[in-house]
Amino acid sequence: MPDWITKYWIEWVFGLVAAGIIAYCRKIAIQVKHERAEQKALRDGMRSLLRRQIIADCEKSIEQGYCDTNLKSTIDDMYLSYHALGGNGVIAHLHAQVMNLSTVKGTEHND
Repeated sequence: MPDWITKYWIEWVFGLVAAGIIAYCRKIAIQVKHERAEQKALRDGMRSLLRRQIIADCEKSIEQGYCDTNLKSTIDDMYLSYHALGGNGVIAHLHAQVMNLSTVKGTEHND
């Protein structure tokens, strides 16, 4: 029996090393899959929060009939982030409406 082990020790070592590498790669693949799922959840959550805040700010501004420059800038930044995260839909329409609002209360649209 010891002759058999000494004769094939290289094959045994390479087999064990290969098994270790495969196990490590599998562990890494599972971690990557978990991190991707987590990042997707974070992206979806951020998009939802941005959508909620954009809608609230836009509806408030449309109701008031104007939107000051700082809020317009904030809404525009949030919209660009929202759009970069894959959002669209009704938000694009609200964004356009607010960007066309006056920046001063009681006046018509002024660029």
